[in-house]
Amino acid sequence: MRRVASGLVRGIMHSLRATARIAAALVLAAFGILFLNYVVLSTDKARAYRDLDPGLSECRDGLAQGWTILADTGRETLRKAIPPDGDGWFDASNDESAVIAADTRWATRLRCALQRHVVPAREQGGRDLAYHLGFIEFQEDGEPYALVSREGASDAAIDSAMLRHAMENEMQAKGMPATMVKPVITQLDALKKHLSTGSHYVIAFIHGWRHDARIGDGNVADLRLYAAHAARFLAQRCPSDPSVCDMDVTAIYIGWRGARVDERGLRTWFGDTLGGVFGDLSAGATLFDRKPVSEAIAPAAISALRTIESTLSAPGTHNKLIVAGHSLGGNMLATGLKDDVVKAVRRHRFGETLLPVLGNLVVLINPASEASKWTAIQREVWTKLADYADAHTPASEVVRDDDYFPTDQRPVLMSVTAALAFPAGGLRPGDCAWIGLDVEDAFAAARRKIRSRLSATDSMFDSGVDYDWATHDLFPTFKSDFRPAAAFLDRVAARFEGRQPRGESCTAPPPVGLAAGLLTLPLRTLSLLAATFPFQNTAREDTHTIGNFDPPRPAAGVLADAQPSAAPFGTTHELMGLDARGLERHHSYATLADAAIDCPRSDHWLTRARLARADQRGNFWDSSDLARGRSGEIAPAARFLHGLQLTGIAPITRPNDPFWNVRAFDNALSRHDGYRLSSFICALNQLVMDDITDSPSLMSDHRNNLAP
Repeated sequence: MRRVASGLVRGIMHSLRATARIAAALVLAAFGILFLNYVVLSTDKARAYRDLDPGLSECRDGLAQGWTILADTGRETLRKAIPPDGDGWFDASNDESAVIAADTRWATRLRCALQRHVVPAREQGGRDLAYHLGFIEFQEDGEPYALVSREGASDAAIDSAMLRHAMENEMQAKGMPATMVKPVITQLDALKKHLSTGSHYVIAFIHGWRHDARIGDGNVADLRLYAAHAARFLAQRCPSDPSVCDMDVTAIYIGWRGARVDERGLRTWFGDTLGGVFGDLSAGATLFDRKPVSEAIAPAAISALRTIESTLSAPGTHNKLIVAGHSLGGNMLATGLKDDVVKAVRRHRFGETLLPVLGNLVVLINPASEASKWTAIQREVWTKLADYADAHTPASEVVRDDDYFPTDQRPVLMSVTAALAFPAGGLRPGDCAWIGLDVEDAFAAARRKIRSRLSATDSMFDSGVDYDWATHDLFPTFKSDFRPAAAFLDRVAARFEGRQPRGESCTAPPPVGLAAGLLTLPLRTLSLLAATFPFQNTAREDTHTIGNFDPPRPAAGVLADAQPSAAPFGTTHELMGLDARGLERHHSYATLADAAIDCPRSDHWLTRARLARADQRGNFWDSSDLARGRSGEIAPAARFLHGLQLTGIAPITRPNDPFWNVRAFDNALSRHDGYRLSSFICALNQLVMDDITDSPSLMSDHRNNLAP
């Protein structure tokens, strides 16, 4: 008996020692990964990448002449092969790393805090495109960076003597008294000086996760692409609108340490394929610590943007400012502006136009931000309106509240997210039977539209759907909500099994073979475990992002029978692409001066879309369905729709609401970083450049003209 007990004790001790070794190995591995991520592969914690004083000769000469190098480099490659659209799209031009590889002097020039770039026209009769590019960078605590000078080949901090010399030179050159000359110390000072004179069209962009302002960063290239598009659009309008002929396009890149891991170094060491895999794995663990940093920087970023706004709003000027934030940059804007917007709604008076909250328009592109930062604004509006008629609320009161925001109200804050599928919220078990009905009832036309849209969704899933996985799946996982990740695993299993994902299609699933079933068993098991994992965070407003939080569908009704949602908070509009005017695809940076694209004025379309609706209230307006207008007035470059159409949900916002939370489909916006289509860029610029609404008096005249 003693031998048995002794053997049992030895076995238990052996198991405990083995378990302890495994636990120690896991702990060491975890610490090893953290050490690798946060020490070996870490980017510099406090470093500005574009901080050279614009007064230096390298920068001053570039501002005077303009640099064509980024358009010239890679142009020959573009002539040999047209870059494909979609996931494989690549622009051989606009590559800072390639420029430096050919001439190392550009490593210094591209560090200038203010630059001027030119895209030359190659075709006869073409017009060169020119714009300025400025940078504002922040440390992790929100502190800005000072400009630096150069002494030989090394940087030198700007001292008092340098500032005094620069100010005296400006006084002599412009004949100014000393009181009118302000020192240029930071990147923001340089931009203020540049924007204080002349006419300007400004695009401010805050980058997101896994990016910064380093030379060669892809988001800097993206902003240059946007700026060159804007210069092209203004040049197109100049002959018919002389007020824009002298308008200078300035792009402002708001930089911060969104890249915690040096992914570029990994690609350099291990090659693009293996280094890219290592980079994805290493960077994937940094979302949780980059998000708080983006929120810590938010007050400083908003302060800088307010300064830019104030500089542009001098009396007698007609400047424009559009502010965009991508990913965690969108979170930075949502965090920094939420209280201001809530306050603006609380102070808003019935029937008055709500003024822009920052610049002319704020756009969050695939924002990695909690839905609660948007629903806080929606709840402020919701408390002031009668949403639907009932025993205690007459229909006349609901209609009256349509004018809480006036008919000439423009959007002031917009979020756009690449959505996964139609319809919002997925399909219920009985929906497919109703969709398949072949009856000429009141919903026959709607059923045909739904079948067409589901067919397009099926084809997307067959080829690999493009959606914003980072905010749809990854963000909730880091917020301890594993249900979206479970759905992702189910979609992966569905691809292997040759079927459509559950709840996303009416196509009958084929029989799953034994081999495919065994292959996907681990995935389906993990999916089940993730979906049912205990103690996970199920508060969707805190775990889902702004663009992936859809209002719940009412219990009654079918997809074509819009019923009020009991929780009218979340996404409000849809965006779809249009195959028109050469805008439906990517255009390379170097070709923009000569590309066959057209982004004309799109005046009054929002008013006309609201008037085109049969119910006269304007609900479910569609920018492709416009009431009669003046000769030559056209729809915008992308299709905007009010409400979540054909989803069984009545619009949760009024037709004139200035806050648009948009789900994007049909390649209008694809993937987390798929915001480079010319149609999307044109549509955003049209919202700022054009008179998209009529005055209330003109809208009344329109209604009278449309009356039978």
